[in-house]
Amino acid sequence: MNTFECTAWDESVYAGAEDGARIGDAKMTFRYSGILDGEGKSAGLLTYTADGTGTATGAEFFTGTIDGRAGTVILRTTNTFDAEKVTGTFEIVPGTGTGDLQDAKGHGSYLMELGTMSTEYTFTS
Repeated sequence: MNTFECTAWDESVYAGAEDGARIGDAKMTFRYSGILDGEGKSAGLLTYTADGTGTATGAEFFTGTIDGRAGTVILRTTNTFDAEKVTGTFEIVPGTGTGDLQDAKGHGSYLMELGTMSTEYTFTS
C-alpha cells in the first residue's frame, strides 16, 4: 500500500478577507511509504474563494527512494480543496533528480478527507 502522512503544516495568509477570498502560503513536511519511501519538504501558494473552496500549487523536495532507487527529486504539486476533501496531483520535475533518481520520471495522485493527516496515493513511473 502506498501512503503518505502530513507531519508538519505551517500556513500564513498574506492578503484578503478573513471570511472571503484570500491568498496565502503553506510549508509542509510529508512522510511517504510504498513506491515512494522517504520525506518531502513542500511549499505552496494557496488561493481561497469566498465559499471556502480553493486551489494550491507548489513544489516539494523529496528525499528517499522511488521503486527502490535512492536520491532526490522535486515534485510539482497541484491541489483543489473544499470543506470535505483535498484532491491532488504531483509529478517529478524533469532534470531535478540526483543519485539513482537522476533520470526519474513519474506522476501520482491522491484524495485526502479533511480532518485526516494521511492517505493513500497512486504513482506511475
